[in-house]
Amino acid sequence: MKKDELIRCCQEAVKTEESANQIYMKHLSAILLRSGLPEADLRLARETLQHLIRMNTEHIRMLEGLLEKVRKEEIDVY
Repeated sequence: MKKDELIRCCQEAVKTEESANQIYMKHLSAILLRSGLPEADLRLARETLQHLIRMNTEHIRMLEGLLEKVRKEEIDVY
């Protein structure tokens, strides 16, 4: 894989993670406001979605770190 292709793939992965976080936030809002679920179920849903958001955010940070590293490297084949 060439450097430019790796960079493009990583950038696309960052966009995907960001989109997923937005979707999770919308689901979280809908569940909390309109689901009518019992409090225990709401708590579990909130914790689960917050965990997914945290993991996606961490993945974004990792990808951005990788992008920074790859952009600085002289090599062009990965």
